[in-house]
Amino acid sequence: MGQPRDRRPDALGDFCVLPDETLCSIIASLPPRTVGVLACVSSVFYIFCDEEPLWMDLCLDLYHGGYLDFEGSWRQSALIKLGYVEKGTRLVKPPMRFDGFSSMFLYKRWYRCNMALESFACDTGVIDRKKNLSLEEFRSKYDGKKPVLITDLTKDWPAQKTWNWPQLVDKYGDVGFKVSQAHGSRIKMKLKDYATYMACQHDEEPLYIFDAEFGESAPDMLEEYSIPPVFSEDLLAVLDKSVRPPFRWLVAGPARSGASWHVDPALTSAWNTLLSGRKRWALYPPGRVPPAVVVHVDLDDGSVNFDGPTSLQWWLEVYPTLRDEDKPLECTQLPGETISVPSGWWHCVLNIDDSVAVTQNYVNSSNLELVCLDMAPGFYHRGIARAGHLAIQGRQDKPAERIKSNEEFCANSVAFVEGNLCNANASELLGEKLGRDLNDPDGYVSYFDVDYLATHTEKESNHYISSTSKDGYLDRSELRHWLRQLWKLRPDLHVRLWKCACLAVDAESWLHRVIAICKTHNFSIPVDEEQLPIGNGSNPVYFVGDFVIKLCVEEGGPWVATDGLRTELQFYSLLNETGSPLKDTIPSLVASGIVLPDGKDYKVEPWNGYEDCSRVVEAHSVGMKRSRNISKLDKSRYRTNCSEAELAKVSIDDNAKDAEYNENQITGLNDETVFWPYIVHKRRDGTNMDRVMDMMTEGDYAAAAVFLGEQVRLLHSLPLPSTLSRTTWAQKISRLNGQGSTNSIETSVTLGHGIMVNGSVVKHCFDSSVSTDKANTVVGSEMFLQTGISTGDMDKKKELHADIPMEWHYFVGLMRQQRAKILERFEIWESLPPKLLEQLETYLPEDPAVLVGLQKVQCGSPRRVRPPVWLHMDIMADNIQMIPYSEDKQIPGLFDLSQLACVNKEIRNCRAMQPRYILDFGDVTLGDPLYEFLAMHVSVFKMEPLFMKIALMAYGLPLTIPNSTWNDSRKDYTRPSYRAMCYCLLHEHDAMGEILKEREDCRNVDSLEEMEEMLWGVLNEWNPEAPWKFDDVSE
Repeated sequence: MGQPRDRRPDALGDFCVLPDETLCSIIASLPPRTVGVLACVSSVFYIFCDEEPLWMDLCLDLYHGGYLDFEGSWRQSALIKLGYVEKGTRLVKPPMRFDGFSSMFLYKRWYRCNMALESFACDTGVIDRKKNLSLEEFRSKYDGKKPVLITDLTKDWPAQKTWNWPQLVDKYGDVGFKVSQAHGSRIKMKLKDYATYMACQHDEEPLYIFDAEFGESAPDMLEEYSIPPVFSEDLLAVLDKSVRPPFRWLVAGPARSGASWHVDPALTSAWNTLLSGRKRWALYPPGRVPPAVVVHVDLDDGSVNFDGPTSLQWWLEVYPTLRDEDKPLECTQLPGETISVPSGWWHCVLNIDDSVAVTQNYVNSSNLELVCLDMAPGFYHRGIARAGHLAIQGRQDKPAERIKSNEEFCANSVAFVEGNLCNANASELLGEKLGRDLNDPDGYVSYFDVDYLATHTEKESNHYISSTSKDGYLDRSELRHWLRQLWKLRPDLHVRLWKCACLAVDAESWLHRVIAICKTHNFSIPVDEEQLPIGNGSNPVYFVGDFVIKLCVEEGGPWVATDGLRTELQFYSLLNETGSPLKDTIPSLVASGIVLPDGKDYKVEPWNGYEDCSRVVEAHSVGMKRSRNISKLDKSRYRTNCSEAELAKVSIDDNAKDAEYNENQITGLNDETVFWPYIVHKRRDGTNMDRVMDMMTEGDYAAAAVFLGEQVRLLHSLPLPSTLSRTTWAQKISRLNGQGSTNSIETSVTLGHGIMVNGSVVKHCFDSSVSTDKANTVVGSEMFLQTGISTGDMDKKKELHADIPMEWHYFVGLMRQQRAKILERFEIWESLPPKLLEQLETYLPEDPAVLVGLQKVQCGSPRRVRPPVWLHMDIMADNIQMIPYSEDKQIPGLFDLSQLACVNKEIRNCRAMQPRYILDFGDVTLGDPLYEFLAMHVSVFKMEPLFMKIALMAYGLPLTIPNSTWNDSRKDYTRPSYRAMCYCLLHEHDAMGEILKEREDCRNVDSLEEMEEMLWGVLNEWNPEAPWKFDDVSE
């Protein structure tokens, strides 16, 4: 009997030239219905389309939040989820079988899915097993140096006896836990359903419980174990729960599950305690990339990702090809054992049995500097910390040039072989590159030394406007807050913390500029606890004695920062001129000016916001950016035991020797000119609201709503000046894109309305006599620069994009800029569920100008429906200052909280804190009054409709567009709830991410319209001419 004919060519046609792995990847990208159709094309396509791993991917793609229902097989689960099969109906038709076809790729995958791992344990004895390990021995021999297994840390844990699958399912069966694949999105399953899945699955990479919120879902579990004493120092514990990044996980899953090769986030250390089952571990020291792994480093944001085979695949296909000297450190972890993984160590984990473990990442004294360095701006030092020699490109004597390849280190430099297999010379390449043995404790130190890595940081980056990487542990503001908290609580770490602050936020340079400001205005020099910046904003802010000093920085450079300060100073001038009561709730202005480099020191020039800033700058020697010698920052003389004069100049002296640019070299006024605008306010007693929210009562929140409503009313009622000097949005974007300088351009914006003052109430009325000359509108290519539309498309888009009046120019320009990048930004943030992401383009207006009522064009110009108002733009919890409640210190207002029936006497009398000041008007501008309520509703009211209603009643002004009608039609762009939802989506920061943290239920909506109504429907009910009845506010 002859061999059956090969059916592949006829069954696949032209597709037969593709490798099976590629063909499977293509099919996996198709929607389920198309896969079903493709299965009918031929016998071989049927085989590919019937694979369970394929249907696992297709099924998981259907879940975007909510709970996963596993119905015995992934194909069955997907078809039920899609509605093609009724729940409870079983697919009994057996799969078809065909001869004449074989696939090594499919066979290997089937083998991995079905192999047993009972005899897969391995222990080389290289990793020490210790009992009764003291804290002193741990710190001297292992902490930050090498891994160790500790065998006796769980003897007093209740979890040692209860964290097995039968007892866990019995106690927590109805609790939902987050599950995922190593590289997949996370969804939830009830523990009892997950146990059922474990019992019947045959997946190569099974779903794995990896839940950072298990303590919130099952609080009793936190009482069943304790942090081992040797890991008790956890410097991240000073952060509030809402700010602290994920740090502890319940890790549980069946055999074959685990974690592929990776380095823990931000170079944190970790401990992992196993309660049941067995785990096989493999580890490489920092900088030694495991064979068959590719390190991807994003050149834009510094995020680091790893690409390689699953843990099981690596052990089966890569591990056997390695020479003994190139194999990793290995051990098998047994129940009750805890493994310590130091900072930066590569590790891979495979569950040999069904297992349950708890793990925690931490920062302590030994890795503090590495963690802070890893969050410094740039990408190159982050790549070196993980890839070591492979990222240096052979230049060991000096900092290497930037990587030339696009967004990843060269694949053949990291022993990566196509198909995830390791060829004969892969491990040879690795050994040749590193030239050292794994057991050499000093072999990797040179690549994982803080001072060495610091030489590869972005020395030219502005540490305030540079974001931490997308996978960063803390964002910039959180990082600064963390360092400041440690500065207060751990004086024994001041020397290290100062070095950390210099590495991560360039604290030394900012302190020298603050000292120069203090000397100019005869303030006291910052004392020890005042030498780090405070606050969560994007500008360096310092408390110095009775004053608050803010230096202004902007992504567009100092000229854009100066323009923002000019507007803020004009706003303060307006407050004084009008005598508005608003000034009583804003810290008073003390001074303002510009800090200029002056050789090895700084010079400070006063500036009031009205005179030409370029003349002030031009009159002094202004040079280029100064490079920093970070490697010397650990010397104690940089902070301690030095006089004020030495502190003010010591780093400048050292940096001058290594400077890439000479600041005495006059280059004229251009985009590289360096100076720093600043503003000084009177310091007021109190605490930022975001620090006291946990102690605030419902009555406090209601009072805060009244306070904010009244103060925003005062702000929005301020008269607008007849002219407003401000860099236009198009000019700002031009600077951001490097298309020109606007340093000497001041645009006089004539506002299209008059102002009538009647007592303390200011009303706006449209002045139809104002000219609509082109000088006062945005036209031509400048307008299309804002929207992201090329000038070549102007004729096509001219009818849609009407000219915008100058008083709306900045606000509409900002919205247009965000609209042009909407998909790109949400793909980076990953905050919107995919089904809602698909609706963005059709939900948002093509031109956001319609959101402010400028959609109707008359004779080539928009009909000016109403003037803009002054906007704070950022009334969030961190910009509201609270003081302890006292009846004597209440701010008198027009609205009496006691009138609300929903706020009963008991709640009104239960008070702890009260709002006193609104801080930071650095982003003040003109725009839509509705925009002001977004940040308040999300950050302050936590999406509680009651407090929004109270705030609106205290506000008392309309939010609808005058002379417009709205209804439930999506076509009406002026509907308040629609405008609010659009502003959330168009927000400069990820507002939707913050909203979905507070409102998990919004993740399950089917449309953005549904989410709009849930979040902002209350705005459609507001009518100041027919306000809510007091007893209806709680409805």
